[in-house]
Amino acid sequence: MEPVTHTPLPVFRVYNTAPSRFPLEGSVETIKSREQFFDPDPRSPSLGPPLEKQYELLEYFRLHDGVPESVRSYMNAVVTLWLYGWLYYPFYPLAIFLSTTAVELALKERFPQKGRDRRGLKRLLRTAKSAGLLRDEGFPSLKYRRENAAMVDQEIAAIIGKAPQSLPEKPYADVIIESLPEIRNRFAHPDMHTIVPPGMAVDSLILAAEIINQLWPVPPPR
Repeated sequence: MEPVTHTPLPVFRVYNTAPSRFPLEGSVETIKSREQFFDPDPRSPSLGPPLEKQYELLEYFRLHDGVPESVRSYMNAVVTLWLYGWLYYPFYPLAIFLSTTAVELALKERFPQKGRDRRGLKRLLRTAKSAGLLRDEGFPSLKYRRENAAMVDQEIAAIIGKAPQSLPEKPYADVIIESLPEIRNRFAHPDMHTIVPPGMAVDSLILAAEIINQLWPVPPPR
């Protein structure tokens, strides 16, 4: 099987959601009724890509066959939860959180430790980098992330009349080591109910897949 590669992702345009009583009552998320169980959450088609486009995106989250089955199974469950966000919008932030736990599971499988494992996600990511298994070249989406960041800088410059202050570019692997544990902890220890647009969940799933796919070699074609 060939390594997973990507083309630029479509831009997710955000639209205003039409007022609806489902599934919110005021500001409280409700449990879906049996009658509405299979009805799309109206926020999902308003704020995210159509369902058929979501299935086209699955290739971006694919783990190659060299990744252990236990990790691939876990990741498939997380991606399926993301798909079910079409029916219940609050599943999107849960998919972001669980994508970080998929990375942690993969790292612990790749670098097993006997006895009780107290290693946190940051330490595990550092171990992967030290082993040469977390490299900027292993993130196919990095090029497009940086291009998008440059576009944002241009938009800011057009608004404020000058270019934003440029900072030295850190290795992307170091950015991941610092930021991903913070994202995981923010969801694991919440101080509020977070709702995010579907595109953020897509971004998290792509990142998780790119990290995990670096940890094991791609098997040769059969």
